Amino acid sequence: MIRGNGIDIIEVDRIQKAVERWGDAFLNYVFTDAEIKSARRFKFPYLHYAGRFAAKEAIFKAMGIPHLSWHDVTITNDPEGKPVCHFNNMEFKKKILISISHSRDYAIASAIVEG
Repeated sequence: MIRGNGIDIIEVDRIQKAVERWGDAFLNYVFTDAEIKSARRFKFPYLHYAGRFAAKEAIFKAMGIPHLSWHDVTITNDPEGKPVCHFNNMEFKKKILISISHSRDYAIASAIVEG
């Protein structure tokens, strides 16, 4: 049974400008160490930051729990490359399915809460 559904889209350029303006302060505010490390493996990490940003926003919308912070969720990839949501410092027993896609200009993500 679907308990929640969320979607988000963001301009990659917006994330790039935030990183260029505020640097590590922005990255550390929005992303976990694992997410930063993962994105930095790529030649153009902004696509990956934008995808994770959109995924977190979609998850927050789907969960419908007020007062979640950026660091309550970490988005990683399983061995096949599928995005996976991990919760930090909180217990959430329902399953969340996420999908992330990006083009040169936009990143989009959807999240579905099952349970």
